Amino acid sequence: MKDERIETTVNRVAARGFIILYFLMILSLDYRILILKQPLRDYWDFAAIWLIATLFGFVALASRGGFDYGFKGYWLKISVMVLIVVPATLFLAGQIHSVAEVAAILIGGVPAMGLVVGTAYFLNRRWKRKEGIEEEK
Repeated sequence: MKDERIETTVNRVAARGFIILYFLMILSLDYRILILKQPLRDYWDFAAIWLIATLFGFVALASRGGFDYGFKGYWLKISVMVLIVVPATLFLAGQIHSVAEVAAILIGGVPAMGLVVGTAYFLNRRWKRKEGIEEEK
């Protein structure tokens, strides 16, 4: 039987390690896109691993009530920032060549972000009902 303090410490260290790895991977991807100007086919596996880890973390956190505190405001702000930063990064990297392409990405990204935020909200509400925190309406 393990002490809860030891388990908490191990979990905290693992979480910090994952955060470091996550941000170093995104910095590496940005470096490849912006500085080295490599095409995506040169590092698609690396990008796919990062996206799968992101998706797993998002779904796992949302399905266990991780978006409970300040869900609507906080995650909506992050979603809008991602929606603006990604096309701007691609435009600066030369992957997007016109303002019309940036507009197309933004117009396509709004429903995608709506889907992501809606999914997180649904998973969070389902978790609350399951734990008895919130009543069904």
